[in-house]
Amino acid sequence: MESNYNLLQFSDLPALIRKVDDALRNVSDKDWNYSRITLQLRPLAQIDSPYCLWVERIDATNKTGMAEIARLKSEIAWGSRHSQELGIFEIISLRLNRALLEHTTAEFWCNRRPIVRIVKKQELEAQGIVEALWYQVQEVGGEDFDNR
Repeated sequence: MESNYNLLQFSDLPALIRKVDDALRNVSDKDWNYSRITLQLRPLAQIDSPYCLWVERIDATNKTGMAEIARLKSEIAWGSRHSQELGIFEIISLRLNRALLEHTTAEFWCNRRPIVRIVKKQELEAQGIVEALWYQVQEVGGEDFDNR
């Protein structure tokens, strides 16, 4: 796939992250396998990994966008069956995408569905992008776990 990470206006990224996190808060703990994942905007220099996360918005009203969403659904299904072969980063992105696809509608996103991608930090830097997404996991335990 051609790198086009700058198609999303960088100034829109913080608002999009907030909307994604708000949507994810509505997913039950049981559906999250008893943990919470949130996205954070971080300077690339503070991300130790050679990879980071980026959000791409897909137009759910045209044939190309619908094909991309169908491909993502297949990827999520494969990842769910083969999770023992995946790293934590891949699992995080798959769980985020699954929750967003299963628990929000295209209308919620004004037909521009977000897809969380794993990208090389170096590719973002080459395009002059200085911040990207990282994740935070909060495990649900204690009374929250018992009341899920």
